[in-house]
Amino acid sequence: MISIFLSINNNEEVIELPVIPPSLETASPYNNDSFDGLSQELNLIGVRGLKLMEIESFFPVREYPFLRSKEMWGMAYVEAIERWRDRRYPIRFIVANTDRNGYKINTAVTIDDFTYRVGQSGDIEYTLSLREFPFVKVSG
Repeated sequence: MISIFLSINNNEEVIELPVIPPSLETASPYNNDSFDGLSQELNLIGVRGLKLMEIESFFPVREYPFLRSKEMWGMAYVEAIERWRDRRYPIRFIVANTDRNGYKINTAVTIDDFTYRVGQSGDIEYTLSLREFPFVKVSG
């Protein structure tokens, strides 16, 4: 069973997404560069880019049997996410699979884009675009 969590400031606030999306897409780019040599095109291997993740789902306004969380409803999720964005902190994105051979994603991210709308059912449909946030390591 998969659960997805968002949190801010070392679990000061935690949101469990109530509806698991049918898929979770992650892009893992590499910043390669190609250029024309004297007799052929050459490819220069760059550094790994920041991972990009996108979630499309909905925040319910009523009870459904498949909900993972019932702590908030509808626009309360939107208000929390917008409040987090205004604080300008990275957030924690956690995907946990509790099956026997489960996996876990636990990474700091920024919210690059958050689009939402009221669907025909009244539920809040949304798309959340996240970008990996590597913390800068300073040695001294």
